[in-house]
Amino acid sequence: MKKALPILLLLLLLVAGWLALPGRGGGDPVARLVAEMVQIPGRDYRMGKYEVTQAQWEAVTGENPSYFKGADHPVECVSWDDCQAFLETLNAHPAARASGLVFRLPTEKEWEFACRAGSTNVFCRLADGTEITEATLGRVAWYNENASTRPRWLSHFLDFAESIVDRVHEVDWSETLSHKPVGRKEPNAWGLHDMHGNVWEWTETADGGYRVLRGGGWLNSAWDCESSYRGWFSPSYRFNFLGFRLCATPSPAAEEPPAEASE
Repeated sequence: MKKALPILLLLLLLVAGWLALPGRGGGDPVARLVAEMVQIPGRDYRMGKYEVTQAQWEAVTGENPSYFKGADHPVECVSWDDCQAFLETLNAHPAARASGLVFRLPTEKEWEFACRAGSTNVFCRLADGTEITEATLGRVAWYNENASTRPRWLSHFLDFAESIVDRVHEVDWSETLSHKPVGRKEPNAWGLHDMHGNVWEWTETADGGYRVLRGGGWLNSAWDCESSYRGWFSPSYRFNFLGFRLCATPSPAAEEPPAEASE
């Protein structure tokens, strides 16, 4: 019994950790997506706490186009045009309609303001007032310096964990250079995760015939992940480093005052 106790405790820790992951623990993925919107201080819009995950995309569209699979990983291989179709379907969903919000992509100005969370430097600010620098970027971002590395002791532990967990649930423990599950890094001061790195995020902003992206991704340098750095692609372009995050504003119907009762 004494020998079995450490194994039992390890199993309990693995289950607890699994349930604590964003998107785990049951419930409607779309309802969670709607609920996980963060009000941006001093602004009239909300931003998704996490990048839209593959589980959430699949719950809305019925398919998962991502190259690197993982339910709690950000959805990728989605174009700007694909995002518009997703948003149209999402806004018709009962959970979205009940929220009184209209969901869309953020403009690049909205995205950058939310990313910085009060910082005037090149990266975001944390809740304790810490300004992230290139030297500390790994606290908040998956990028090309940390997206494929892990300590050897952790490799041995995860090899063991994989043999248990992966038999039941899809968990990506690999060392492949790719994006990671959302919400694993520290959030910025306003509670937003993965604003730097993981996947590039489409915005609503046009630049000629292109659409602007922000945030950098898992294969990029720290410089590409800076708050003000902008990329752009054709709105039909898809690749495994392109994802997105929701923005939402109150629907016009929700803002209208109730009609007076007719006499």
